[in-house]
Amino acid sequence: MEEQRFNQLVNALNEYEGVEKVFLLNNEGDLVFKSGDFPLTSEEAKAILNSWKAKEPALTFQNYRFVILKNDEIQLAAKNIGAGKGNIIGSITKEGDYLVAHTRDEGMILLEWSIFINKVAWS
Repeated sequence: MEEQRFNQLVNALNEYEGVEKVFLLNNEGDLVFKSGDFPLTSEEAKAILNSWKAKEPALTFQNYRFVILKNDEIQLAAKNIGAGKGNIIGSITKEGDYLVAHTRDEGMILLEWSIFINKVAWS
């Protein structure tokens, strides 16, 4: 995916309040783009994608555990329970990359965020 398209997807996601961070991973879990200056190590990015692909029960993002509530080949929805650190949502894009976002617990509920990111990723 080209950076211009990634930026368009970020802008579309930001139409709703609550989006904190957005990043794009390739099929190997390498970080391709991110929507700002936030820490995301190569190891953490690969671990997120591996948790998604392996249908793990949880993933870790910025040292917080997120329970995976929805996980299929094209969508991911995970929630931080207890610490109030929001949600991790993801969708495979039509180009085959993985669009992932961290959202706050506002604007939409987790499954609405999951549907929305999928709609944006395939636009």
